[in-house]
Amino acid sequence: MSWTVTEFKSMNLGDPRRKQRAIHLIESLSAKPTASIPQACDDWADTMAPRR
Repeated sequence: MSWTVTEFKSMNLGDPRRKQRAIHLIESLSAKPTASIPQACDDWADTMAPRR
């Protein structure tokens, strides 16, 4: 289990898919803390996800 899952396990965004997407985004941004969102994300879908 990653640290983000442990840290954000009680986060409630109304839909489990939103929670998974948020955790994925947090992991991507924490892996590259000085990068912008497009640079930190793996692909275009991950880049656009926070804007939805």
